[in-house]
Amino acid sequence: MFSKKEVHLIALSDLGDARDAVHQALSDAAVDELPGLRRAARILDDLAERAGEPRLRWARGILEREGIDPVSHEVAAIRALRLELPGLSLTAATELAREVKSAQGR
Repeated sequence: MFSKKEVHLIALSDLGDARDAVHQALSDAAVDELPGLRRAARILDDLAERAGEPRLRWARGILEREGIDPVSHEVAAIRALRLELPGLSLTAATELAREVKSAQGR
């Protein structure tokens, strides 16, 4: 009679494709294009390093906005993620919170 709907968070990003395209363009570029393409490659590479995975970036943003440290307040972190995205399963929210916590330890 009752069905349980579960939301799965899927984050899409074309950053990897853009990085690949710029790096490919570097191999075929004319000499006068090289400086600009090298700069573009550095910018995209730096952005990719800082940004991390989009779904973790989303979760980290929610937790930062709410002022919740997932290391010391895992349950509150899970709750905040589920409140932000109704339908997010307890399992998925727990996994996300733990991934954010793990990423902070790096």
